[in-house]
Amino acid sequence: MAGNPGREDAFTGLEVVILIIVLLVIAGGFFLFMTSGETPGWARTFPGGMVADSVYVSGDHMQPVGSVVGFPAVSRINNKPLFLVPRGDPKRLGAIQVMVSLFIGHTGAIDMDQVHVSWTGDGFSEQIPKTNILPLVCPNWTITGKYNMLPGHVADADNWMEPDEEFEILVCSSRGVRPYESFTVTLRPEGTAMPLPLARTAPARIEPVMKLG
Repeated sequence: MAGNPGREDAFTGLEVVILIIVLLVIAGGFFLFMTSGETPGWARTFPGGMVADSVYVSGDHMQPVGSVVGFPAVSRINNKPLFLVPRGDPKRLGAIQVMVSLFIGHTGAIDMDQVHVSWTGDGFSEQIPKTNILPLVCPNWTITGKYNMLPGHVADADNWMEPDEEFEILVCSSRGVRPYESFTVTLRPEGTAMPLPLARTAPARIEPVMKLG
């Protein structure tokens, strides 16, 4: 007796629907388990381990918070931030200020004293040393503020940037950047954390304070 093709197609379609529902239930349950805060070691292996470990490791990566602010390559003594430019040029952008924090996750910490900073531009590159002395003498970089300190933490106790903390840093170059010129300030922590490149372009008009995006 010949089979019923229509009935076989309907049964196959029902199997597909059931399979999709089962996979969605399993995926939802696994997601809730992974985000419960009690993930054992075996749960970080295939199939969920690659995602879980990448999120865990990314806890000690840096990200910018808010906009990068630029300043002309001239000394600022009577207003913040404080820095000195030995060979000033009001027609160039000479310094930036940015707030940074840890990336997603609540793990890890970055020793800001061990962060290496570089400034590169149009055929120009220099390493920017760190200093704790204000006013800042260019080229140098420094920490100008620490925010969101947890209760019981002392802001000046150390320069380790931990989860939920935000560090404001000031970086100034020896050369400066002409209008329309692109440049990149890169923060390179030691260890496994990824570098944080801040690529920006100087605006057409150099002003006392410039929002660089």
